[in-house]
Amino acid sequence: MFGTVTYVRRRMKNQANDIRYPLDEFLGIRKGIRYSSLVLRNVSQLGSMMVYRHVSQAIDCLTSWRMSHQNVQQLVVKTGELIQAKSTHESRYDGIITKKKVPYLYLEGDGVKINGQKKQSLEVHRFQVCEGSQKVGNRSEMIAPHFVSHLNRKKAYKEMMAYLQAYYDLSHTVVISNSDGGSGYEKAVFDELALGCLRHEHFRDRYHVHRKMKERMAFVPQLQHRMIRAIAHYDWQEVQLVLDTSESLIEEKEAEALEHLRLLHHYLQRSWPYLKSLKARGIRDPQACIGTIESTHRKITYRMKRQGRLWTKTGAQAMIRVIDSLRNQEFEGWLNQYEALPDDVVAQEKRWQAMKRWVQKKPHFQAHEGAFKGQMGEGKAKSTPLGQFAKGLNQLIMTPNYL
Repeated sequence: MFGTVTYVRRRMKNQANDIRYPLDEFLGIRKGIRYSSLVLRNVSQLGSMMVYRHVSQAIDCLTSWRMSHQNVQQLVVKTGELIQAKSTHESRYDGIITKKKVPYLYLEGDGVKINGQKKQSLEVHRFQVCEGSQKVGNRSEMIAPHFVSHLNRKKAYKEMMAYLQAYYDLSHTVVISNSDGGSGYEKAVFDELALGCLRHEHFRDRYHVHRKMKERMAFVPQLQHRMIRAIAHYDWQEVQLVLDTSESLIEEKEAEALEHLRLLHHYLQRSWPYLKSLKARGIRDPQACIGTIESTHRKITYRMKRQGRLWTKTGAQAMIRVIDSLRNQEFEGWLNQYEALPDDVVAQEKRWQAMKRWVQKKPHFQAHEGAFKGQMGEGKAKSTPLGQFAKGLNQLIMTPNYL
């Protein structure tokens, strides 16, 4: 990031009249963009961690050139569009010959609400997959993680499906999925993502289960720990006993508490098949990694929530793409790669340019002599209204004085 650089390059044309700029392709300079890939990368990376005004201030302090916060936003949006075009292109997974074979694969999905403009609420739909977890110092990190986020759940689902089919051979893999069971994240959705696997085990996310239980049993906090222990031991009789004990402590006027217990009972009944532990299902993976989707929300929530931040769909989608590409370690590779436009896009661009030139051409002016005399109402009696109108019109039509 050294500031403005001026250079001269040759414009070349082949026998098919295709215009090329070899130096631009070598340097990765895209058409219509006056910033290099390094600027796009650094500005977008800063924009994924702080507000655009702070990015503008950092550039002013640390570089020899200036950039307004509006330009920062435009660059982030442009970068997000480039990444989205690359990540959703049909040829993205071309060249992958050998697929990975792993014993366990951990798949999770969840949604995050953010504030949109005009009092709208946007939801970021997220899927993530990894091969387990490992210790790095005092912390644990996921093995080979991949994150997919989108404002459209179906598109996020399709991208995750394409990734799994391209990179993994699931014929000998046990797929372990985890979700809160909300709309779009049911077991059937993960059954489709795990299509062709050796075995699929679905879990209900413990964080959401515990939160639901604490909300419904807020009037008996002394029994909450006992309920958590009963769920962990997968003991339905103990769960029923805790519910009965809670009901006995409800006073006559607390009808709302009774309704909370009824809803909690139905919720646990629906989720009970998915609350059995890994050990109880015969899965003994020392690198097990389940229930991490909530903690991985932080990269998005820290940047896109609170502090009065309001997002447009375009800006939110661009920021999501930048954050995910940085986490997937694909960001720099995509920006440094010059994308040649597909043939159909080039042909369409040529048609638009030809149409534009044709519209801009000025037609050859031809002087028109006009009509010197006209007749109307021929054969009509002059006493009729049309005849009277034709008579008056003929009196107005005079021979031009320049003849």
